[in-house]
Amino acid sequence: MPIAALLILALWFSPSFVYAEQQETPTRKGDSRGGAMHSRLYVNESLHYPFPLPLVDQKTETPLKKARKPLLFNQLMQAVEADFPLILAALEAGEIASGEMLAAKGGFDLKLNTSAGVNALGYYQNEMAGVKLEQPLEKFGASLFGGYKLGSGNFAVWDGGLRTNSGGEISSGIKLPLLSGRVIDKRRLALWQARISQDRAQPIVLQKKLEVSKKAASAYWKWVAAGKKIEIAKRLLFLAENRHATLESSHKEGEVPRLAITENSRLIVERQSILISSSRLVEQAAIALSLYWRGEEGVPKVPTLRMLPANLAKPLNPDKIIRSEDVSFAMRKRPEIKIFDLKLKEIDLKAQKARNDTLPRLDLIAALSKDVGSPVYNPDIKGPLEAGVYLQFEVPLQRRAAKGRAKVLSAQMAQVIRKKQFAVDQVVAEIRDSSSALRQTWLRISQSRKNLELAVEIEKAEREKLTEGDSDLFRVNLREQQTAAAAAALINTIVEHFVALAYYRASIGVPYRAE
Repeated sequence: MPIAALLILALWFSPSFVYAEQQETPTRKGDSRGGAMHSRLYVNESLHYPFPLPLVDQKTETPLKKARKPLLFNQLMQAVEADFPLILAALEAGEIASGEMLAAKGGFDLKLNTSAGVNALGYYQNEMAGVKLEQPLEKFGASLFGGYKLGSGNFAVWDGGLRTNSGGEISSGIKLPLLSGRVIDKRRLALWQARISQDRAQPIVLQKKLEVSKKAASAYWKWVAAGKKIEIAKRLLFLAENRHATLESSHKEGEVPRLAITENSRLIVERQSILISSSRLVEQAAIALSLYWRGEEGVPKVPTLRMLPANLAKPLNPDKIIRSEDVSFAMRKRPEIKIFDLKLKEIDLKAQKARNDTLPRLDLIAALSKDVGSPVYNPDIKGPLEAGVYLQFEVPLQRRAAKGRAKVLSAQMAQVIRKKQFAVDQVVAEIRDSSSALRQTWLRISQSRKNLELAVEIEKAEREKLTEGDSDLFRVNLREQQTAAAAAALINTIVEHFVALAYYRASIGVPYRAE
C-alpha cells in the first residue's frame, strides 16, 4: 500500500480528542436572571422592621440615636468578597493556573540542537558541524524540523552521508505519529490539563466566596442581635433605676415597706450584671466580625456600638424568594459541580493517554535535503535535491504500564462520579434546608411579634396595678423579664431569618458581588 494511502487511513480511522476545541454547553438565556435574581435575594436595609418595643437609653429615656456610620449588611458582604484574605488566596489559583499554562506551552518551544566534532588522528580524519531546529505542533502530535550540517575530510564508506559539498547541506521535514502519540501525547496532555486548571480557577474562587459569605453573614447578624439585646438590658436597668426614686418616696409616706426598696436595689444590681454580660457578648461578636470587616491593608477592624444599625431590616416573604427552578439553577451555578465536571474531564484525558500508550508507535517521517557549494564527488552525487519518506515502528510487547494506568483511571472516574452525585444531593439538601428555615422563621416572626406585644401589654397593666397597690415588685419584675425574653426571642427569630436568607443565597450559588 502506498505511504500516502496509509497516512490517510490512519488519520481517518484514529479517534481524536482536542480539549481546546471543545465547547461548553451554552448557558441558557434565563440563567443569569440579572437584576431579578439578585433583587429577590437582596436585604433592603432602607426598609425597617417596626419593632413593637421602644428601646430607650437608660439615663435619658429617649429613643436610641441612629448610629453615625452604621455598618450595613450589604456593605459588609461586598467588602468581604473583595478583600477577605482566604478569597484573595483563592484568587491566586488563577495565577497558578496561568503559570502552569505557560510551563505546558514550554513543551512546544522551538528546540535548537547543535553538534561539532573533529577526528584528528587515524586513517579517517575529518571535521563535522551541524545545527538542527525542531518545532513540535499541537495538531496530531506532529513536529517540523530543519537543519544545516557541514562535513569535510575523509569518511568511511558507511559514514558517507556525513560528508557534504563545500557549502554544506540544508534539510527540512516533518515527523507525524500515525498510531501512538497522534491523538494525545505527554506534551498535549500537560497543555490540556493546564487549560482545565484555568477553567477551574473561577469555580474555586466562587466556592470560597460562598463558604465565607455564610460565615460572615452569621457573624454580622450575631453582632446585630447582641447589639439589640444590650439595648434590652439597658431598658431593664433603666426601669429599675427609674422606679427606685418612686419607691423611696412611697416608703417615706408609709405606702411601701423597706423590703420593696431592698428588692429593687437587688434588681438594679442584677440588671447591671446582665448589662455587663450583654456588653461582653456584643464585644465578643464584634471581635468575631472583625475577621470579615477589614480596613486598609486588610487589617481587621472591630466595629463599635455606634456602628450598629439603628433599626432591623424588614424580613422578606419567602414566597417572593424561593422558586421551584432554583435547584436546576444551582446545578448550573454551584462551583462544586463545575469542579467535579472538570475533574472528570481531566481523568478522561489521562485515560485517553493511557489507552493511546497501549498502541504501537508508528511514525511517518518525510524529509528534503540539498547540498550546496562545490561538489566533493565526481560525478556530483550530493548536489541533486533528495526526498525521502520513512516509517519508524516501536512497540512494548507487554504494555503493563499503560494498562495499569488505564485501570487506575477507570476506578478514579467511578470514584469521582459517585462523589459528584453526593455533591448534587448535598446541594439539593442545602436548598431544601435553607428554604425550610426561611419559611419557618417567617412564620415565627409574626408569632414572636404577637408574643412581645402581649408581654408589653401585660407588663404595662402590671405596672399600673403596682401604682394602685394591687400588685407587688415580684410580679412587676416577672413581667419585665417576660417582656425582655420576648423581645430577645423576636430579635433572634429575625436574625435567624436573615442568616437563612444568606444560606439560601449561597446554596443556589449567587455571590454578593457581580462576577
